Amino acid sequence: MKITISKHEITLARQEIFESISPYFYHHNHKTIIGDKIEKAINLFPEYIFNFFIEKDQAKIEAFFNELKHSLKEDVSTIHLHPVFKRFEKALKEVYPTASVSIVGQQAETTRKLPMDLEYQFATVFASTLTNEIINTCHLPGRMYPKLNQIIRVRLPLYFKQLFQKGKTTIDLKVVDGSTNVFSVREELDQRIPSIQRLLEIYRRSYNNIDQVVQAHYQLYDGNFNVTFISPFSFGKSTLINGLLGEKMLNMDIRAETAIITKVVSADSNRLFVKYDNTRIVMEPYEDLPELRRKLQDLTGVRSKETPSEVQIHHHLPHLPGITIIDAPGLNSRHSDHNQIALEAFRMSDLILFIFSPTHIGEVNFSSQIKEFLEQMKETDKKYGFVLSKLDLYSDDYGVIMKEMKIVLKDLDSNYVDEDLFFISGYFALYGKLLGNEKMDLHEIRRNRGLFIIEDDEIIMGRGIEKHHAESLVTFSQIERLEQFIRERGEHYAPNKLNLDRRKSAATGVPSATETTASI
Repeated sequence: MKITISKHEITLARQEIFESISPYFYHHNHKTIIGDKIEKAINLFPEYIFNFFIEKDQAKIEAFFNELKHSLKEDVSTIHLHPVFKRFEKALKEVYPTASVSIVGQQAETTRKLPMDLEYQFATVFASTLTNEIINTCHLPGRMYPKLNQIIRVRLPLYFKQLFQKGKTTIDLKVVDGSTNVFSVREELDQRIPSIQRLLEIYRRSYNNIDQVVQAHYQLYDGNFNVTFISPFSFGKSTLINGLLGEKMLNMDIRAETAIITKVVSADSNRLFVKYDNTRIVMEPYEDLPELRRKLQDLTGVRSKETPSEVQIHHHLPHLPGITIIDAPGLNSRHSDHNQIALEAFRMSDLILFIFSPTHIGEVNFSSQIKEFLEQMKETDKKYGFVLSKLDLYSDDYGVIMKEMKIVLKDLDSNYVDEDLFFISGYFALYGKLLGNEKMDLHEIRRNRGLFIIEDDEIIMGRGIEKHHAESLVTFSQIERLEQFIRERGEHYAPNKLNLDRRKSAATGVPSATETTASI
């Protein structure tokens, strides 16, 4: 028997009889199932179903081949492998040690538009873009993002081929949420949608040098939902953003007097981009945050020869899929260009969050600037919200502060509603997440005298804090309300007040049969 893995399909050949195998397979708890019936289960179990052509996990690929070997009734003598799947060669030799494995079709490599590592990242971004478009168009709740994205990711080769060749594709599927609610989706997407058009243009280009590849990586997530935080200096903006991210990321040694826009991009790989005024972009991969801080120190520290205009950090943020957090320079600083840079960040945003300090509520200059921003937003689809910082320091005066804040907001914005206001402790959110995700030692948490737990009307500090108190720290911070507000971002053209349960009625029916297509 001969197995041929081309760029588009998997075929078995025995005595001039050819059979195609579905690229979809189920893999969970060391159990693997292959065959056409898996296609019908994609909607129900998307988190456990994978597509052979886009899978990178060697263990899953080896499990697929082992199951294929188990299901066949005869030995495999020859395996032909397309060059784009050379990464499977090791797994094939492990499973079929006596078979002859050869790479065929080398000439096809010259048609590749993207480098191999960028192509896989591109596919992940493309799936995220299609997912966001479906959430936006069909008004699905943001909580559906993970499952919907997984279904679209598995079926992406089909959608991509249709968009690339025909200019349009139909997303036809059902997705089930955690409460067993079934959402039916049948929506046509075409290449004229700006986010899709931009990605197709990236794919169509030929990349002949490193600068072009860097530019492609840099632009890859431009379709993310952009959330900008705006406030004067010392209002707790960096701490709040770090609490949202769950990482000590923004307390880096970038010159305080420099007007730099910092973007933290929810991505599938870790990369740092530093853009300079001459449009030159430096790209650096990094393994972890300590390495990222060192690279930032070298690229943007006091001793660096050039001042960057923008820092873009690609980081894996599974709780904020398809989102870019933008930290603009503080307003009302002694540097005249900071307000202009903040305005640029405002213009590139889909959601603006204005941060207030409890000790500066109603501050005249900041209030007048917010009024100007809100006036500019009247003719746009931008959303906005208001965030009070430093809840941990002013929790005893919670009621008084909130009452005063609501009075100020009613004056600033006649459309203001209470759901748009958040009182957050970025500090407690950060350390609660670091502890809960085991990114900080419990002893270090105990030594932090700024942290406390209120349990049964008793205040717990120091050695009394335990690992399970991580959830209490996060709950006290109220960061999860803000996260939900950001995630439920899909209804770009709805009023500012988010209607979390609004859905679009869609055609019912089961997804159409999926053909094998070009890998992406």
